[in-house]
Amino acid sequence: MLKTSSVVKSFSKSAPVFLASLLFMLSGCAHQNYMEEGQKFSQSNQYEAAVQQFNLALNEEPDDVVTQKQLQNAKSQLNQWALALEPKADTALKNDNLGKALLLYGKSAQITKSEHSVKRYKSIYAKLRNESMVTANVIANKLGINNTTLNKIDGIRANKSATTSLSFAQSNPIFEIQQSTQEAVTQYISGSQLIANPELVDLQHQLQDLRSRRNQYDHEISSLRNESHNERTHIQRLSSQLQRVEMSLSATNLSNSQLTRYNQQAANLRNQLSNAKRNEKSVAHHLNEAQHSFNSVSDKFHHLSEDLSITPAVVEVPVYSDYVHQEFHQTNTLSGVVYLNVNKVTRTASVSVASSDTSHPAHPTINLAANPLDVLSQQQLIPQYNTEQFNIGLRLINELIAEHKSSYLFKAQDATNLDNKMTLLVQHGLITHEQASSNAVKNLNDMLVTEFGRGGIFNIKKLLHLY
Repeated sequence: MLKTSSVVKSFSKSAPVFLASLLFMLSGCAHQNYMEEGQKFSQSNQYEAAVQQFNLALNEEPDDVVTQKQLQNAKSQLNQWALALEPKADTALKNDNLGKALLLYGKSAQITKSEHSVKRYKSIYAKLRNESMVTANVIANKLGINNTTLNKIDGIRANKSATTSLSFAQSNPIFEIQQSTQEAVTQYISGSQLIANPELVDLQHQLQDLRSRRNQYDHEISSLRNESHNERTHIQRLSSQLQRVEMSLSATNLSNSQLTRYNQQAANLRNQLSNAKRNEKSVAHHLNEAQHSFNSVSDKFHHLSEDLSITPAVVEVPVYSDYVHQEFHQTNTLSGVVYLNVNKVTRTASVSVASSDTSHPAHPTINLAANPLDVLSQQQLIPQYNTEQFNIGLRLINELIAEHKSSYLFKAQDATNLDNKMTLLVQHGLITHEQASSNAVKNLNDMLVTEFGRGGIFNIKKLLHLY
């Protein structure tokens, strides 16, 4: 049988080999899984998905010739599929189907890096995006929003000759003061009183518990001593009996039957004697533990008794009372309305800024210092109000852009021509860099897959803003 140290030493030597073997097995499994997935995609003409899987397989086993060959075949098939998109994109552009042309040029450029596809994509992207975005002219206003501000907002561009004009106006701000009082309650020490010392009560309870435990151990010790005495008496009796039997065995004139009987008696007595000694040892151990516990409890009882003798019967404690005082609260508010007129259609939004504080005089009784009122005046609130007006104006413009963006979805739903529908959905996604709706993305992907297959992956969100 090997010693433990030998087993550990043997395992420590074999552990690196075992781990290396395990990693090799896991790597082999992963490589095989990626290869199988890649082959499935290749067989179903999903070349880009196959390339992804074969690349993962090659990462697992970079020197595997079969994997390299499968990857090159998939890349070649994907490139052929992508090259075939370019003339189809040319046809779409010729037929003024700009949405389809944009996505096809984008996919072709992604894979083949064709200069023709890249150039056409950028040209169509600029044209469609400019046509899709809101074009407007901001009329001078007191909010501080102008055409320069407009050009910094995603989804809208400024043009002084635009048919859409944005006219801002605002109501005269109303200044309001709201005041109120409320009661505040604070506890303070109003006096003192004598009460029974809780520490003394706790000590009395602890002493009572220790007294009870000490009595319990004392009773247990008495029982164990009796049991120990009985065991010793029993051992002495068994020893005497065994001595007599052994003397009988020493006689020379014993018959075989007598010899057998005496031997059995001796063996039985030795067994009883052994059990009795074990019992005596066990009783002695328990007796020692009980005596130790008794001594420990007695020491604690003695110390607590000394603590009790010097613990006062009563103690003085503070008396807490409620102190009620008035607090004064004031809120100064400056509010109004911002109006955005878009070609005689008015949009409105509320504007409000406020300053609040609570005050009270000094209250020496509870050591509370005075807290003076500190609120902004009407004049002090004006800069905040102007900033909030400006932000509200931007919010109204963004709401206008969002509605304009949604309008392309509604137009696409009513479109009967698939190419027109595709262009409208593309325009919806081009207005802002914020992602197109999931429904628009799904519809565009489904239409492209139906017409051009799954050779490549049409990542619509990326294709809409490729460069």
